[in-house]
Amino acid sequence: MTLRDRISLTWRYGKTQLLIGAVYNLVCMNYLMSGISYTFFVDCFIIKMPLTAIILYLDSKFRDRDTIFFYINLGLSRRKLQVSVILADFLMLIILLTSVLIFHG
Repeated sequence: MTLRDRISLTWRYGKTQLLIGAVYNLVCMNYLMSGISYTFFVDCFIIKMPLTAIILYLDSKFRDRDTIFFYINLGLSRRKLQVSVILADFLMLIILLTSVLIFHG
């Protein structure tokens, strides 16, 4: 399995979490651009953790149980997919907020 296939499957698995996370990231970026506050940078990460946990919980409750077998048959476990989605989401937040602090700070 190539890297492109793995990225595509990660997007397909965690599309809802990545989209909700992207909206949250853009809201944080907008607030940070309006008034630079380094404490807000930390607050974004503190609020992001429970938000991510809630989204993961709701996603696991409302996901069809048979769809996970598609990923298991490809050799990807649910835990690996969740970790890759969470890492991608937090990486996007880090990149956005750091770029705002560098260019507008």
